[in-house]
Amino acid sequence: NPSSTLIDFIYQDPYNFEKGGIKMNRKEFLNDYWSYYLMLEKKFITALEYVELSDKNYPTYSNQFAALIQSIGAELDSFFKVYCGYNPADRKNIVDYATFILNSYPDIKAQKVRVNEKDIEFAPYDGWDTAQAAQSLKWWQSFDSVKHSRVANFESASLENCLNILSALYRLEMKKLSIITAGTAESDIPDHASDLF
Repeated sequence: NPSSTLIDFIYQDPYNFEKGGIKMNRKEFLNDYWSYYLMLEKKFITALEYVELSDKNYPTYSNQFAALIQSIGAELDSFFKVYCGYNPADRKNIVDYATFILNSYPDIKAQKVRVNEKDIEFAPYDGWDTAQAAQSLKWWQSFDSVKHSRVANFESASLENCLNILSALYRLEMKKLSIITAGTAESDIPDHASDLF
């Protein structure tokens, strides 16, 4: 039946939801996701030309950080679906992501990220809880509040929240790359490394 062959093709490429994920190889991951991450990171590093990356400056907020938090948060929301194997068209939320990720990768909460050449280290998913999936991540609350009312929630567009949401995307992408390359001879380190972490 030609129509069933076409339907099989549509549902097999590039998604494979029955096996729990979007099928992609290392090259596709680097082209489709990592290159976008690097662009977001570059914008964050550019913002650091005006605000020193220091815990003393964590409360500093700006329009640039607000724009970055919205861009990074939107990409992370999209990448959560990729990581969890959800169809991009599915209406999923942070509770769905937390349930899947904390069951399949529970030590994400303890995974630390270190800022290169700085004495800054933290675990962006520390305290993540399925019972309060959004509320247990301060940076996700920041993204959500800035997305819905940037003016009213301007102070949450801080350096700290921007750094944390970027590191959350970084951590999850690094885990996805390690899953993609597991059992292969391919490197689980991107060809172009992060300049920040």
